[in-house]
Amino acid sequence: MNIYKIFILSFLLAPFCSISQVKNNSINFSIGYGINTYSMGSLNHFYVDSFAMKSGIDLLQSYVKKGDEFYLSFSFQLNNHFDIGINGSYQYGKSNSKPIFTESDDYGFPIKDHCGSFELRTEAVSVGISGTWYIDALLKWQEKETTLNKLHFGVEVNGGIGFSKAIIDMRYPTIPEGYFYEFFTSKDFQGQLGIKAEYDIIQSPIFTTLGIRLGYQYFRTKPLINRNEITWEINNEKINLDFSGFYFGTYLKIGK
Repeated sequence: MNIYKIFILSFLLAPFCSISQVKNNSINFSIGYGINTYSMGSLNHFYVDSFAMKSGIDLLQSYVKKGDEFYLSFSFQLNNHFDIGINGSYQYGKSNSKPIFTESDDYGFPIKDHCGSFELRTEAVSVGISGTWYIDALLKWQEKETTLNKLHFGVEVNGGIGFSKAIIDMRYPTIPEGYFYEFFTSKDFQGQLGIKAEYDIIQSPIFTTLGIRLGYQYFRTKPLINRNEITWEINNEKINLDFSGFYFGTYLKIGK
């Protein structure tokens, strides 16, 4: 964990060591969407397995194993090799179902079936700093008049803090008292390390670039607490969220 943080910090500070090489400074804005895989071992094992999938309750039929991510960033390109900036993201994953509650009379005979909804949702908002080392600059493609000078490849690192939440939401529209809502929160370090590939659609006067990114995210939280600051425990096991896993996404970058 500490090694991961030190590596990211070192990578993000590296561009300032070569700031004297600045040639064409530029500011750019990126917006993108991606899909992330999650670990969520604690949540899936101690909550879903031992409660939500328990025989006789059957509130859920699947784990929280992946999620969607929306992100944006503002970056300053120091030179042909590095850019650095700030980024933010919102990611979420969920498992849901439509449980049936059968209402019975005083003698145990069924009267009416009530269809409800149950959702277990995990989400996180992250903010931090980001940096990219463009490997293609070492190949000096930009000095040649070919289609290759529109291609860019880089190693990206993002590091910051993530504010996470787990939400349990159960509703029965036909039963006013059949409603339950609770949420638990935590925060911790969030980091990503990956590679990216870009292609310039427009290079002048305002460049527009399409890109893809692929890598690994580390984001494991401390034990979750509710609004009364009580730790969420099931069978004496503390529950935490683990968004760690691989990510893949696309993005659009615009700058000048």
